[in-house]
Amino acid sequence: MDKKFKFAPLILISLGVIFLLNNFGVLPWSIWINLWKFWPIILILIGVEFFIGQPISFRTVIILLVLIFLIPIVVAFNPFTKNPFLTQKIKVSKPIKSLTKARLLINLPTTNLSIRRLSDTTKLIEGEISFSQAANKPKIEYDEISSQAIVRISQPQNVGLPFISSLKNNTNLYLTTQIPLELQVDTAAANERLDLTGLRTDYLELNSQATNLEIKFDSIYSSRAKIKTKATNIKIQIPEKMAARIKIDSTIKNLTINKRFKKSGDEYKTKDFDASFVRLDISIESIAGTISIR
Repeated sequence: MDKKFKFAPLILISLGVIFLLNNFGVLPWSIWINLWKFWPIILILIGVEFFIGQPISFRTVIILLVLIFLIPIVVAFNPFTKNPFLTQKIKVSKPIKSLTKARLLINLPTTNLSIRRLSDTTKLIEGEISFSQAANKPKIEYDEISSQAIVRISQPQNVGLPFISSLKNNTNLYLTTQIPLELQVDTAAANERLDLTGLRTDYLELNSQATNLEIKFDSIYSSRAKIKTKATNIKIQIPEKMAARIKIDSTIKNLTINKRFKKSGDEYKTKDFDASFVRLDISIESIAGTISIR
């Protein structure tokens, strides 16, 4: 006689396995953005149990999992499609020439993103994008108008099994310190680390669903930043001698902010902000669990 099986333990075990793979870096945390689409499976299993009036059999659970999960995954691995666990890499490189300003537009559905300064003074941007073989190839577009450059990095989002095709996506970029920059970043990244020290970042606009977001600002140049995110953890580092104002419009539960910032309404600012010529102006709109500003 077939053994009876309750679906709740199976769900807990599955979730635990995914969390374990997240912790070891095998699966990106952004997988959860796509897994929610499979929540109707829970309703199906509950309905089956109610329909038969008792816990469903182990065989029935296996059949349901094969139909809902395994068949699509097998399809993804068949010889006529690409293996999502294999990666491809493309290089990003543009010379600075006689440019006086540049804009970088990043629109990537799912990637771990890192931005840092570039030591090579002859280049505008250097870097590498690695992505799943099952994903669409990122596009790099470059325009130059009146000594100002626009670099667009984008990747069309996959249909079907987006969490499979987003495995092992990483974007590492190095930017010039020689000219003013505008950065516009739109991602559903798992981890984002933007180290802007040394960069002449006039403006940063960030729209992200990152699990972890870290931004480190510079103290030499004035800058404006608009941050809109669903990040679980946000860490912002502002140099001690930098005059700054931070406007926060959020539903965060935990906010830790350096004591040199004084609160006034919905904003925090240093006492020298209004009189400073070089200053940092940040607005944050977030439903983050934790924001730390130091």
